[in-house]
Amino acid sequence: MKLKTVVGLFLAVLMICFSFRCSASANKFIVADIEDRMPLPGTTVMSRNGTIVGFTDNNGSFSCDLGDMTLTLRCLGYRELTLKAYSDTVFMTPDTFELQEVVVDPVDKPVLKLRCYIREYTTGTYGNDTIQLFGEYMADYFLSEKKVKGFGPSKRTPYIRAKRLRARHKNAAGLDSIDRPDADEEFISWVDICSIDPFRHTVADSVVDGSVGVVMGKYGEFSSIRVNGSRLTYTRDILANHKNHHWSPWFFKMLGFTVDTSEMLSKEIYLLDDKRKYGPNTLQMATYTMEMTIKSKWVKKALRTKEPIKTYSTVEVYPVEAVYLTPQDAKDLEWDYSRKDITPSPLAPRLSQNIIEMLDADISN
Repeated sequence: MKLKTVVGLFLAVLMICFSFRCSASANKFIVADIEDRMPLPGTTVMSRNGTIVGFTDNNGSFSCDLGDMTLTLRCLGYRELTLKAYSDTVFMTPDTFELQEVVVDPVDKPVLKLRCYIREYTTGTYGNDTIQLFGEYMADYFLSEKKVKGFGPSKRTPYIRAKRLRARHKNAAGLDSIDRPDADEEFISWVDICSIDPFRHTVADSVVDGSVGVVMGKYGEFSSIRVNGSRLTYTRDILANHKNHHWSPWFFKMLGFTVDTSEMLSKEIYLLDDKRKYGPNTLQMATYTMEMTIKSKWVKKALRTKEPIKTYSTVEVYPVEAVYLTPQDAKDLEWDYSRKDITPSPLAPRLSQNIIEMLDADISN
């Protein structure tokens, strides 16, 4: 079976599921909100060269060798923080940004077309080699709470309209090259599984008044909702329903894959409307973080390695345009790839110097 076919099956199963570190001499630190002192799970931790080295756990904790400083911390809704010296607790400051207006749906237009600017940061490590991928995308979501012919609640994933990708290869022998990733390298890109919930929900009075709304999974906290003024933050830990916070689907083992997933977290920020509702029409931004170890003869052959591939991925989604459509208008636009522009959202943070260097590199392919 071809690598792309197997990866396609892999992504399809992950889409369904999503719809609902340094070295050994480690020192732990906690990442928390500077205002309420609550831990920040799923915070992305990057090394000085821009590669992802891991994520904070459900307690906001991360283990790192002191020799690996400097680190950069990224968390949805917070200002990026550079950590240059060890501290047992690190506080991040909530970012201030102007919330976009609520888009109201007309009765005769049940399909919301949400155009989004997406950034993807992925690091794959195997042996002494590292692949660092960065991607910018424009994508459309067609979302509907109702059963509409050709659309409906099950259609949650993006249609990629335009993309700009870069790959950086490094190894112990001193290789440091930048190019456009080929098909075999793009298998560690997970942008296709970034789903958006099409339903609108009403927030309980207790949550609006300051309580945290928590839903427990089988083995831990599955989701939490917090409200600060008109801003709502919704967090989901997909692996809360899996023992030991790990998931290794048998489906992939049948295909020759072993995929050990140890992180699959989503965070979303919404604007509450005047009826205490939130949904895709009030979505401001979202992130998806994933940590996986992949073992497969196809993958090893593609990357010319005998080692398993450890991947860390952070995907950021920023809506830039929202419009409600009739079913026919949505159908007409569903496969329209005429717009090739990439328009960054003003809410997206500035790119790091490392990423700018990758984008500006002189590449021939």
